[in-house]
This record gives sequence, C-alpha cells and structure tokens, in this order.
Amino acid sequence: MAKTAEQALEAAVPAIGADRSKKYRDIIHLPMHQIGAKFEGTFAPFISTEAEVPEFVDDHWDETRPDWVGSSVTLDAYREVVRDENKAAFLIEASRYAPDGSLMQTFEAIFTVEKRDGDWRLISRNPFNVRMAK
Repeated sequence: MAKTAEQALEAAVPAIGADRSKKYRDIIHLPMHQIGAKFEGTFAPFISTEAEVPEFVDDHWDETRPDWVGSSVTLDAYREVVRDENKAAFLIEASRYAPDGSLMQTFEAIFTVEKRDGDWRLISRNPFNVRMAK
C-alpha cells in the first residue's frame, strides 16, 4: 500500500521490469490505461477486470519480448505535472537495463496515480520518446 503519490510512482516503475518484489495487481487500480507504446502481445491497452491483470508484468516476455527477459527499469528523475487531492500525474525519465547491467533504452512517460481508500496506485502510463541504447 502506497501512502503517497510519490511512493506509488516509485513502486510502479521497477514493477514494469522483471522486478518481482510487487505483483502487478498491487501497484495498479482498475481500470488501468497503458498507452503510447508498442504493447502488442504484452499488455492490453486497457485493463478493466481482475482476469486481465497479469501476476507480474514480465509473465509472458519469453514469448512476446524475449530481449526484455530479466531486464530492470529504474526511475531516473521525475517531476509532478498536475495534482489534486486524489490524483497526480508525473513526467518521468527512466532507463531499462539488460540482466548484465548494460543499458537497453531510456524513455520518458507520464505516469498517473490515484488515491482510493487511502491507497495510491498507478492508473495510467504513457511512455514516449523511447531511445534505444547504441
């Protein structure tokens, strides 16, 4: 349970890698929007039911994103874009690393979190400006 919007953001970013310290359901509130990236075969762009929520984000990467298996994602920087008492949106900068620690990509995204019953969780992520490492 995240008590602040920032805690929800800090939990959500590593969870989009192979980090299994939090189940995907534990970092999101339904419905969940995932827009702006190539999620085909990996994520539904809109998750509205419990049956659609994968246990972990990387559950099917061996089939859909084999180059991402074992990768990790770090939150490099963020700034709050907008906020009210129950919702906050952050512009983030993040990096994805291969299991050997080499940089795979960097990206920016808008992550929106919402507070329900005192628990802040991710409700939308919109990655953009994805840059592959050279």
